[in-house]
Amino acid sequence: MQLTRRDPAPGASAIATALAAAHGYVQPAHWGPTHAMRDGGEDPLDGVSAFPAAGHWHYVTYGLTQQRHEDASFPYQPGLSGYGFELTFRLVRLEGQPPPVWPVLMLQRLARYVFRSSNVFRPGDHMDLQGPMGGDPRTAIRGALFADDPQLPPIETAHGLVRFVQVVGVTLAELEAVKDWSCEGFLRVLGAREPLFVTDLLRHEHLDEPSFADACRQGARADGSSHGSSFATAVRWNELLTDRGKGVELVIGAIAVPDLQRALRLRLPYNRPFRLHGRRASIRFVPALAPGFKTEGTELVLGVPWDAAASLAETLRAKRGRYEWVGMPGISVVVEPTDVRGAKGELLRVLG
Repeated sequence: MQLTRRDPAPGASAIATALAAAHGYVQPAHWGPTHAMRDGGEDPLDGVSAFPAAGHWHYVTYGLTQQRHEDASFPYQPGLSGYGFELTFRLVRLEGQPPPVWPVLMLQRLARYVFRSSNVFRPGDHMDLQGPMGGDPRTAIRGALFADDPQLPPIETAHGLVRFVQVVGVTLAELEAVKDWSCEGFLRVLGAREPLFVTDLLRHEHLDEPSFADACRQGARADGSSHGSSFATAVRWNELLTDRGKGVELVIGAIAVPDLQRALRLRLPYNRPFRLHGRRASIRFVPALAPGFKTEGTELVLGVPWDAAASLAETLRAKRGRYEWVGMPGISVVVEPTDVRGAKGELLRVLG
């Protein structure tokens, strides 16, 4: 009788097979965890590999999905291996230079966020990195989009489905254009010129190109914004008695103003609601034929006609003060300053 040895890490083997199909059997650079989470450290990933590709390095994580049979640190999700995805990243390759290590640290930080919060990254997501990508002061890349890796389709493994979600570096202006329109739309325009979404820290601003900027504006004008919610620490309301009857005062942090203005211009007129989340309360702005409000637990639901939405979008500023809402009798918006803090709680700047 012939005996076969059981693969001790079928998840890792499946990922390696997918990468071999994309890059051939080349030896990648590989980094293991410095302080593995399973041993009480802070590094959740089992490892990160970087493959030399056409003009760039292709980084791929191991560890957001189940690698070995004995792994038991994931929430149960039917049909998915672990969190259901691994992260990838593509960086311009400099001739004769080894792959930089900073993408490994960035991918470990993103994975750490997933493990600690159980919030997963999906194609179409986006985020502000709160600083230059890679810590390079020369770069304008300060945001990230998440897309399906264009070279790695989903795979079935012994533990379930695995998708490959690529991190794509963008500038803050490009991140705002994404919020005005959609991540998918922006990536569609970008993919026409950069099919593999390779990040170049020293590239120019895509929106400086008139054709690119116009495509984004036209897309936002036609489709509206897909950015349906935002979080700010200061979000609350106070019900008031006015000479016209019941009224309400909305209190928001200055950091939330740009997203609220975007919703007033590019969501409510498209018959789409917008929710502003706070730590203890939320405000949901909904399209309506007439102004009005009601409370649902810790949420205020505010009905906003399209002309009133346009009037506040024009007058509201990310600056402390009270803003009366033309077309919404008895309703005002109070903007408070927002303290922006770093990863260690240090005060970076004050908005408003």
